[in-house]
Amino acid sequence: MMIDYHKQAVLFQQLYVLKKLTDDWGEKNICPLHQPHFNMAFMPFFMAVGLEGRSSSAIAAALKVSRQATGKIMKELEQNGLIKVEKSRTDARSNLLQLTEDGRNFYLQVAQQASLLTSKYEKLIGKKQLEMMTETMEKMIHFHEKLHQCHLMGGTHG
Repeated sequence: MMIDYHKQAVLFQQLYVLKKLTDDWGEKNICPLHQPHFNMAFMPFFMAVGLEGRSSSAIAAALKVSRQATGKIMKELEQNGLIKVEKSRTDARSNLLQLTEDGRNFYLQVAQQASLLTSKYEKLIGKKQLEMMTETMEKMIHFHEKLHQCHLMGGTHG
């Protein structure tokens, strides 16, 4: 079997370019929403807090990053007045991250912009294709999660 190396390299290029262009879109469409100094790299962390609040550990686990990295970003979001940290009522060792009033307003504006972008994607490729793409990305994420778990348990390849 002949491997098409160019085709294999394209996947990494596409993922990189899509991430870059999405971040650029965010810089133009989201950051000006009363948060001109917001760092788009913080967006997954900010949105993971959600309207109900969440622990730093839960966010770190969901985003597959260390608690230390999550803590650093959460400190920045707190300094920017978007989140507040409260002691958990159910676990004294844990902190609950909550959106401030400014954070809640920004969150709702971001969700609205994301909805508009999703509508544009639907017009571009169709609702069914967008759903298929989302499902496909979820399958790819789960595949890599299983590879990671296998590696942690001593396996070498997936």
